[in-house]
Amino acid sequence: MKLARVLVVFVCFFGAGRAVLRCEKITIKMCSNLGYNTTLMPNLMGHESQNEANLELHSYEPFLSHACSQHIKLLICSVFVPMCSEHVPRPIQACKSLCENVKADCLSSLEGHGLKWPSELNCSRFPEAPELCMQQPSETILSPNFVNPNDLKYNSTNCPQKTKARGSKCVPICKYKQLFKKDEVVTFEIWIAVWSIICLVFTVIALLTFLIQPKRFRWPARPILYLTACGFVTSTIYLIRWVEGAYTCSGKYSESQLEKPSESLSCVGISLILVFCDIVYSLWWCVFCFVWFLSAAKEWSTEAIEKISTRLHTSVWICSALPMLYILISNNIHVNAISGFCEIKNMSLIMFQLIFMVISAFLTVLTALALKNVRTTLMEAGRSPFKLEILFYRLLIISVGISLPHICYLLCQFYDTYNVALVKLVLRTVSIIFSTLWVYSPKTFRTWNDLICSAFKSKPETGVITEKPKKKTLLKALIPKIFKNGGIPHLGPVTKV
Repeated sequence: MKLARVLVVFVCFFGAGRAVLRCEKITIKMCSNLGYNTTLMPNLMGHESQNEANLELHSYEPFLSHACSQHIKLLICSVFVPMCSEHVPRPIQACKSLCENVKADCLSSLEGHGLKWPSELNCSRFPEAPELCMQQPSETILSPNFVNPNDLKYNSTNCPQKTKARGSKCVPICKYKQLFKKDEVVTFEIWIAVWSIICLVFTVIALLTFLIQPKRFRWPARPILYLTACGFVTSTIYLIRWVEGAYTCSGKYSESQLEKPSESLSCVGISLILVFCDIVYSLWWCVFCFVWFLSAAKEWSTEAIEKISTRLHTSVWICSALPMLYILISNNIHVNAISGFCEIKNMSLIMFQLIFMVISAFLTVLTALALKNVRTTLMEAGRSPFKLEILFYRLLIISVGISLPHICYLLCQFYDTYNVALVKLVLRTVSIIFSTLWVYSPKTFRTWNDLICSAFKSKPETGVITEKPKKKTLLKALIPKIFKNGGIPHLGPVTKV
């Protein structure tokens, strides 16, 4: 009996140790019939599953269909679905010699048709003997689909699959159109259009309200202006993305795929603007929570907060500029074929924003507790806390509506799937829309009602025959409101002497 227990423990112990390495059957059709049928995940590209690897592998179809070498399929698939053996505790990839032979066979032919050798297939990264790797198969075993590249005469009528003729060359079709089905592309475009237009409408009305009545939005409410401005820039960029097409595609009708972000200055510029808006958005939200904490818990007046507004501006803009310098130095910009944007993905940058969002949440809780104490004091004094309660719930709704979606948006940055791209767009725009809700009060609606009515109504003098009054347009009624004080209101820090 004791011997049986020892055997059971022995089997379980070594069985658990061997279960760490589990080979799985290759399910990717493009990499079937390679001479091995099992692989190991994560692969050498960092993909956690074959579905994730298959998504990226679709962008290599122009190389797989080029047929310039009988071993190019084995080389590419060894990177995405490397060979797995239960006797070897790691994935097995192709040898360096195999990579060099394939590159020698294909490089000139690929470059002649506008295709660059992928950086992921850098032959210096592959192992060489005596290290364990997959050698080049025997030359007597030729693929029936092998074609001598010298016998191919590509022109505008017979470019390889997933490529399109551009002049005398064949260029890859935009990956954005390769990765998704036609109905998914249409859905994604409609999704961008709807949310960007809704967000743009909310931000434009909010900014115009700030211009018409700047005195209504003094400190501690002033940071809402900068949050709204960031949202306006972001929604405008998304709207242009919908009108012009994916930023990661170039050429007429956006048919050619960018291989590197440096190939398009506009794509790099857009990515920097979006990241800058994200950072500024997080910082100004933290400032908003901070000044309300000073107002509620420390009983600071509007004038006292205005005196430190210059320091707050300096802190925000310096803290926003430093990460941008880091991004430019590190050159950490990537082409995201799913969203159609050049994106910056850096764990330090995400953590930088998350830290400020956590600080903002902590300050929000302290502000809520302070307002609760003020309400208790008012009730003990026999005064109505009605206006204070309205302010409390207004701050609560806006705080949850801004913080929760923005934190979730930051956490989704490292996931590149179709559904996550849709969710990130919603989270980003919903947070921006909630930041504009501070403006939408009954007083704002009365202001716009009076403004619109004055644009379409006229009051002729009674008993006097005059010329037919000219109709005012909404723009003519709006401009005097904006320039009532002799110019556009000062939107920066206000410091009273």
